[in-house]
Amino acid sequence: MKVIREFISSFSDSKFAVSLAPSLSLFFLMFLIFASFGTAQEGKTEQIQATYDQQKDVTTIVLNPFVLVSRRYEELRLGAMTSYKGKVKVRPKEVALILVSLSKSDVNRYESARKLTVIFDGESVSLGETQRSKQSQNGVFIESMLAVLPFDTLLKIANAKDVTIKLGLTSVKLSSEHLTKLRAAASYMTS
Repeated sequence: MKVIREFISSFSDSKFAVSLAPSLSLFFLMFLIFASFGTAQEGKTEQIQATYDQQKDVTTIVLNPFVLVSRRYEELRLGAMTSYKGKVKVRPKEVALILVSLSKSDVNRYESARKLTVIFDGESVSLGETQRSKQSQNGVFIESMLAVLPFDTLLKIANAKDVTIKLGLTSVKLSSEHLTKLRAAASYMTS
């Protein structure tokens, strides 16, 4: 839990992240549980989750991080989340994209190279510098990068036919399976 609190406090400059701090802590608690087992469940029902916090009257929708690239000792995952007041779904204005790098080595891959750019169907959109946090858990080093973007931009990305995400020096072309997960999350966030 301490790791999660440190992660949330590291994003304290973001107005969006601060308002979502309780939801982000839930998101990363789930993620750390998945990471500790080595692999996350990639099934459709586990991929998108909605939770309602009755005390705060806030609903949070989370696309659990899915694997973008996996190599022998490292992995890059992508997740998303949004929240809204009450139980009735409201079209979100903003969505947080979260990229998570898992590695067995203590290398700061994204410490200085954190610019996030998404190229979809020939259109390039710079999402600026991501906010970064780093922790270690059970011998796994976790770099988490967060970018807040307008929901309409997420819709454009999710509905594109050809998408490449560039984070620093890392470039990943999304597969049709990746895009299907993003479309499902965007759809779930609005309907």
